Amino acid sequence: MRAHRLSAYDAWIRYLDLPGDGPAHVYLAGLGSAATAEFPEIVTHPALRGRRSLLVDLLGTGWSDPGPGWFGHTIEEHAATVAALLDGLGLHRCVVVGHSLGGSVAITLAHTRPDLVGQLVTSEPNLDPGVGRLSRHIADQPETRFVMRGYDVLRASVEREERAAGQSLFYATTGRWSPLAMYRAAVSLLAERDPTFRAQLLAAPMPRAYLVGERSGDVDATDLAAAGVTVHVVPDAGHTMAYDNPTGYAEAIAAAIISTARPSEVPDGRQPQRAHTSRNADAAATNAS
Repeated sequence: MRAHRLSAYDAWIRYLDLPGDGPAHVYLAGLGSAATAEFPEIVTHPALRGRRSLLVDLLGTGWSDPGPGWFGHTIEEHAATVAALLDGLGLHRCVVVGHSLGGSVAITLAHTRPDLVGQLVTSEPNLDPGVGRLSRHIADQPETRFVMRGYDVLRASVEREERAAGQSLFYATTGRWSPLAMYRAAVSLLAERDPTFRAQLLAAPMPRAYLVGERSGDVDATDLAAAGVTVHVVPDAGHTMAYDNPTGYAEAIAAAIISTARPSEVPDGRQPQRAHTSRNADAAATNAS
């Protein structure tokens, strides 16, 4: 694990940096998760192995610092800290892959700093104001109540569900979130903004892809496809696709990258694969963080 000091925020942002060929792939995780825990199995899959991969924990999550007291943990602020990290590392035109909240951060990064994003791959990001199950559950509580009690109640609920399923990863990653960071990020995901995340994704100038879990429900991707966003389905997976089907998720990410890459950027001579679109792609937004 590596750490980069963000002097403007008086904080350290931490990340895994797996060596490989460029351009660098940057991975951002969803609400309650951590890229350093969610993506190692994904980026070491044969479909993605061999590319430099940065698994970045946002401030207040995973192994990164909580951030200064004035940090609002908005999606825009998180995108700015990722930009500061990439600037500090001298990286540009990265392949940015974001899941759920991380997808919204990736969209914002592409909107505000398109020089840093060469390709954009989003996995069921929050696209529209007010849409998101977990974020709505969190944001419906007053901030003080969630920080003092709601966070612990949420983690207890996650622990019960994961024990029943014979799992324990999400419980561990939620425990690495600052309660304040979790609350404020949830509120920011639901907030009205102009342009919306959807509008930012539609207008982004770089090649873009949208991934949806096969079990996430019908998704109307008409507007995405019309704007040139390729849509890929992760088989046998719901919203938590990295845990539901890591192999299928890795292969879908690889297919998304290849299908939007310039011929000179396609690794190992592989040809772009046809995007698999779902029957119907807006309702999956209801499964977002």
